[in-house]
Amino acid sequence: MVDLRMHGSETSAGDRREARLLGLLADCAGKMLGASDPTAMIDYLFGMVRDELLLDVYFHYRAEPENLLVLEASGGLTQAQREAGARLQFGQAVCGMVARDRTPRVVAQVQGSENPMTNFIRDVGLDSYACTPLLHGEVLLGTLGFGRRSGVPFTETELRFLRTICSYVAVAKNRLLVEAEMLAAMKARDALEKAQRALIGSISRSGAEEEAATAAMLAHEMVQPLSAASNYIATVEMALRGTGGPDVLRQLARARAQISRSSEIVARTRTLVERGELHAEFVAAEVLFDEALELFQAAWARPAPTIDVEIEAGLGALLADRVQIGQVLANLLRNAAQVLGNTESPRIVLSARAVSDGIEIAVADNGPGFPGGAFPERGCSSSGGQGIGLAVTRRILEAHETALELESRVQGGSKLRFVLAAREALV
Repeated sequence: MVDLRMHGSETSAGDRREARLLGLLADCAGKMLGASDPTAMIDYLFGMVRDELLLDVYFHYRAEPENLLVLEASGGLTQAQREAGARLQFGQAVCGMVARDRTPRVVAQVQGSENPMTNFIRDVGLDSYACTPLLHGEVLLGTLGFGRRSGVPFTETELRFLRTICSYVAVAKNRLLVEAEMLAAMKARDALEKAQRALIGSISRSGAEEEAATAAMLAHEMVQPLSAASNYIATVEMALRGTGGPDVLRQLARARAQISRSSEIVARTRTLVERGELHAEFVAAEVLFDEALELFQAAWARPAPTIDVEIEAGLGALLADRVQIGQVLANLLRNAAQVLGNTESPRIVLSARAVSDGIEIAVADNGPGFPGGAFPERGCSSSGGQGIGLAVTRRILEAHETALELESRVQGGSKLRFVLAAREALV
């Protein structure tokens, strides 16, 4: 009878503790989801749970590029201890191991250990330590660890509680990062659109035919990257409303990249038109094709045709203005996709192969072809536009000392090709 009463008493105490921990989880979840300052958020969290879990110390590290952890917040440390642990490389100490492996770690009886991995937390006076990676999807945001100086190890219930808390922190930190990136991307896009309108307006008011052509080129060349940026931002807006996928930070990074691309296009187009200069560099066909496909796919809102990429083995790098030729390819892909709208099993082939005078770059499709087998007159377009894309393409290729050629394919459709100078591949 005594043993049963003791067992019942222990169970009751365990149930009460479970209830307290569940209550703490509910409080923590509410605080995390409404937080606006990550550092204050985690410090407040530590204050909420430290007494219940007998915690003495916490470390919150932020993941940085180059496999670096930076101490963003901590509790229970002296200034000297904070400075000693201010930076860790992935694989260094317990937190560095957690960041490197992206798996939680628990260490106990640290004061009696000689494992060099625990040197830092042993010097801080900890005997038990639990560290968890802060992950959102595949993105590592940092680590969060809690320690005790007493010799009492963490129980499984306590570890589950702490890891649940860490998952709340990861969600909250990701939300704050997304909101900050979202705001920055939207401001950058709006500023660029305003600058574009002002620049084109000032050039157009000059009345000079060549400057008006520059304005038209700038307006046309910025359409695709700005459309791509807007599409990425719209995807993130849906995600924040709970109707999109979790990959929002990568989408925002792509939006910022397309906004930067627009800025670079403005600068390079003006240089091309006003001084006839290019920013030429040696670049692999694979790199050009990847960037052009990303730009086309991000800006193309309708179902896209099948696009096959064919690059001849052993090609050397080609000499080109990477941004301008990327725009040429994106324009050609877009024009091909437009004319393939009513084609059964639409298909585009983007190819690169060696020819006698360099590397041939081509975009071929199985569409209806150009009327009369020739390019449209200036100011006209086979796809219903104003033909500015073709004029832009010709201008860029002329600066590369090459030209756009049209071939009608025996099997139907058209092939647009041009040749760029090449550097031989290294054997």
